[in-house]
Amino acid sequence: MDVIDLEGCFGEGKDRQDALEDARHAGVNWLLVESEDSMNFPKQTHLDDIKLKDGEEKTMLAFLMPKEGWDE
Repeated sequence: MDVIDLEGCFGEGKDRQDALEDARHAGVNWLLVESEDSMNFPKQTHLDDIKLKDGEEKTMLAFLMPKEGWDE
């Protein structure tokens, strides 16, 4: 399961639910690593702008970021 806005970020699993959960964890980790250097994150692609192939589907993921260690 690709996280299209985060380069190289994806999730895997034995079923859709596991792949979604893995993608959420991968997305949080991606953002945490990127935040070490800057806070310039990619813009979110609008769901209507995503073109799918037969058999593909799209969904939105929410990434809940830990607050510890973040300057506000």
